[in-house]
Amino acid sequence: MKIAVHVTHESVKKIGGIGSVLSGVCNLRAYEQCYDDTVFYGPLFDPSAQTSSYLRKSGELLFSSHDNFGRDNYLHLFEPIMQKYAIDIVYGERKLVSEFDISRHCTVKVINIGINKMAEDRVEDFKFRLWERFGIESNRYRDDWDYEQYLRIAVPYLEILGALFGPDAEYCHFAHEYMGVPAALSVLMDEKDHTTVFVAHEVTTARSIIEDHQGHDVSFYNILRKAKANKTLEQLFGSQEHNPRSELIKRAMNFDHIFAVGDHVRDEYLFLVPETPKDKIKIVYNGISARTVNFEQKLQSRAHIEDYVNTLLNFRPNAIFTHVTRMVVSKGIWRDIALLYVLDRIFDDNNLTGACILLSTVIGTGRDGRDIFKMEADYGWPVLHREGWPDLIGDEKDAYNQIQVFNARSKAIKAVFLNQFGFSRTRCGKRVPEDAEFDDLRIASDAEFGFSIYEPFGIAQIETIPFGGVSLLSSSCGSAALLRETFRDAPIKPFVILDFISAGGKLNLNALKNLSTKQRDTMEHEVLQTRAQQVFDTLPLTDEQKRCYLENAHQYAPTISWDHLAEDYAITAAALVH
Repeated sequence: MKIAVHVTHESVKKIGGIGSVLSGVCNLRAYEQCYDDTVFYGPLFDPSAQTSSYLRKSGELLFSSHDNFGRDNYLHLFEPIMQKYAIDIVYGERKLVSEFDISRHCTVKVINIGINKMAEDRVEDFKFRLWERFGIESNRYRDDWDYEQYLRIAVPYLEILGALFGPDAEYCHFAHEYMGVPAALSVLMDEKDHTTVFVAHEVTTARSIIEDHQGHDVSFYNILRKAKANKTLEQLFGSQEHNPRSELIKRAMNFDHIFAVGDHVRDEYLFLVPETPKDKIKIVYNGISARTVNFEQKLQSRAHIEDYVNTLLNFRPNAIFTHVTRMVVSKGIWRDIALLYVLDRIFDDNNLTGACILLSTVIGTGRDGRDIFKMEADYGWPVLHREGWPDLIGDEKDAYNQIQVFNARSKAIKAVFLNQFGFSRTRCGKRVPEDAEFDDLRIASDAEFGFSIYEPFGIAQIETIPFGGVSLLSSSCGSAALLRETFRDAPIKPFVILDFISAGGKLNLNALKNLSTKQRDTMEHEVLQTRAQQVFDTLPLTDEQKRCYLENAHQYAPTISWDHLAEDYAITAAALVH
């Protein structure tokens, strides 16, 4: 019996990119043929009642020690382990529906571990073994609960799997990001003859440096290119031992495989841990889940978004720009605004209009619809915003301020900021067309922005392409390499990749390490000025162009779907046969 175990914080519900990956991969026919069962394993987040509720909604709750729920056979299986480690166990099944094809679905087992009152002697013993075998000084991070919770779920990990599947099962352990590393390390410490895979959705060390450094991607990637043959990341940027996430992923070099979601991720990992055997690292691109639409469906979605823009801004745009993203510095939203300034002049010269919809929020679950309706009625949200909850908080304030200034200065293009999660009337107010839905934003968009400073892959950046849209992205996005390859022989290239990194290519290491915000801004504006006309020329602005772009997408876009790209997850199952 072959078991795939995915250790992740998205075990119960989809939160972000890892959830999309799991949904795409686990519904692959090739994957299903390789594994007899799939387990999602993670911590029991508070309040635990929500976990039980999620499992009941998306599948079936089979056992919960926290809720005193479950049949006696599960209590018999789990009780010795719960008593030994003083933990709670919530166990159930979850139905995963493919976002690419809703007729395709699978069922996975879910195990969540409550570790808040875990037996300290068991935890300390595990920490000692980690230090003895891998040199991880866990006591340095005793006050870091993020580190502590993923370490603690690793302590009973193998015993719980053994209780469910018996002693003879064969396992492939997928450690998704740093969160899954302690569990996979427990496999190595027990010298189990299992397969271990580190799924590098990012290199957390590189992310933190790029986000914090004034030179961002321009500095970091040029430093990597110039120095990687002679210097390591820590030699150039200092020890990262203060960062427990970095310390964990460095130990993934001991795993059987490392899956990097992009070329940059591979290079970043080798920059951090150059002694890693290069044949361990495989580039495993993410895919996208997008249904095929015909031209009439595209025009219908287009009408919905044009109606919405007209209701908000009193004009029907020739071009619709979108950016659906998280509100974090890595997304480089200031580059969106900078490009809009340049495009505004080009649009005005050509007597065209455009609308840009930024859909982003610092609130992962979004705002309550009742708050949205009230803000809409009180002062005209989302055209106008006010600081403070339930409206602008955190980085949302700066994004709105930039958009306000742009709208005051622009002639042909106007922007709207929806600081909300999702797009529908219930989520975004009464001015959204009644039957509009999130997919309409994707289908109607002429171009999706994505000029990230750190983007290991970038699924969102390319989600408009299957619908005949264009992807405008930075060379820091992992999906840029995939687009070049996919559309190499296509008659239409539905993307423009802006290479901000090369703008700093002539600087030496010292200049790159000390690159100021002003210097980087100057470089970015030069790139945008130089490439703006190409961006404009690539946009599908007429109905005929839209039809041609959609037909081009029908032919080439399936190559970037999950069905085509995620086979390595299945192929790795061959390593289980020893």
